[in-house]
Order: sequence, then structure tokens, then C-alpha cells
Amino acid sequence: MSAVETTGPAGIAQDDLVKQVAELHGRLHLVNIRVQRLRAESLEEPPLDVHSIQVQGGPCEVLVEPPRFAVRVNQAVALRGADERILAEVEVVLVIDYSLDEGGELSEEAVSTYVESNTYFTAHPYLREILQNATLKLGLEPVVLGVLSRDQHRPTEVTLVRRAPAPSSEVGE
Repeated sequence: MSAVETTGPAGIAQDDLVKQVAELHGRLHLVNIRVQRLRAESLEEPPLDVHSIQVQGGPCEVLVEPPRFAVRVNQAVALRGADERILAEVEVVLVIDYSLDEGGELSEEAVSTYVESNTYFTAHPYLREILQNATLKLGLEPVVLGVLSRDQHRPTEVTLVRRAPAPSSEVGE
């Protein structure tokens, strides 16, 4: 009986791809994470009666110009009412800058696999903080992105932190 070798989409053996991704990871050094675009808008006056939160992320864009390796990550969040009408939106575009040590040529599949497997984990804490802060600054109840799991590339839950109504106090009590 012979061993079966699995290959990736470009025909690279899976073991070779794993080695290439590990080698790329060892050559990268995180230099900066910065906001390239931030747009937050409340389309109605708060408080909003939010019934659902829709999170969308587009495909990452990659720039490889040694010694620079950069990835652009975008995420759009829509808060919707009971009628599915958009009540508020937040859009964030982050650029994750790495320096890339000298080394062999990078395969497109290794770069793609690295970005798919690692980029969102790097960006997630920044996206979470920006989303929570932006919704608070709009005067809304904060939106919190859930935790990440190693077997998933995006959080499985998004939470709207419901504020308890402020207790009423009368003057002179």
C-alpha cells in the first residue's frame, strides 16, 4: 500500500505548504498596525432598538515588496432594527505592516495560506476595540466582537452590551 500525498489548490504538497508557511512566519516581524479608514454613522437618534448585528469582512489585500509585507483587513458592521433597516454602521480598514527578512521566493499559496490563517488573529483585538469605541462614541450601546477560536477564522458571536436604565433620582432627596 502506498502513501497518499495531499496537495493544496496550486498542486503544492500539503507538507511542503506547511513548511513554506512556517518559514514565512519565521521571516515576518510585526512593525505596525494602523487604521487606514474609519467610518461610523448612526442613521437615527439614540437609543436604537437593535435586533441584529451583521458583520462582514472582505478579502484581505496583500502587498509583498521585500522588505515590506503588508496586509489590509476590512470589516463592516451594520446594526439593524426589527424591520432589517440599517440603524448604524461602522467600517474599519486596518493595515498590518510587517518587515520581511531576506530569504527564498515566496509562493503565492504560502502567502495566501499565511494570511488566511493568521491575519484576522492579529487584527481581531484592534477591530474589537475600534468597534466598541466607535459605537460608544455614537451614543449607542457598545458592540463587542466575541472571542476567537483556533479552529475558526472569525468570531462566532457579536454582543450588544445592553445598558441598564439609569435609576431615577429626585432633587432634594
